[in-house]
Amino acid sequence: MTARLTNKYILVSAILVTALALSNSAVAETVKIDIEPGLWQHSFNIKTASGELERAMQKLEQQLATMPAAQRQMMQKMLSSQGGSFDLSARSVQVCLTQQQIDRGQLPQQDGCEQNITQTGDNSYSFAFSCKGNPPTSGNGVMTLSSRKAYTGNASFSTDVNGKAEQMTMQQTGKWLKADCG
Repeated sequence: MTARLTNKYILVSAILVTALALSNSAVAETVKIDIEPGLWQHSFNIKTASGELERAMQKLEQQLATMPAAQRQMMQKMLSSQGGSFDLSARSVQVCLTQQQIDRGQLPQQDGCEQNITQTGDNSYSFAFSCKGNPPTSGNGVMTLSSRKAYTGNASFSTDVNGKAEQMTMQQTGKWLKADCG
């Protein structure tokens, strides 16, 4: 993998960490949320103060499109190594949630992340998260369930992009796709 792809992979990792932190904050030990088990798709739109991340994402998409199939599959495998699938062009990640995980409040979570969730209304929640990974990421946001199969959320967070502090905002939607994760 080239150095340019490695740097872009780090940028994409920052997005994925944040998307997973937000999507996985749906259940905590002290907050029980009634959501459907199965395959969920979490779509997101991230804006950065510098625009650097958006430019890097476009370049990575272009490079992925021109890669030989075997190399593209290897890169997609690296991008989806968080236990689901990651679609760079659609800005989405798919995550499987079992009923047992939901019942125990033990959803897939990025290693090194901590979350604090507070119920603010019948179907509304606020959250804060901090991830010590590379790059370190922290932030807060809100999430509203519109049903057992859908939610919307917004977050603000800070991370490092190519060694520089970056402020980002994210709008996210989640939807249940199907009961079978296979």
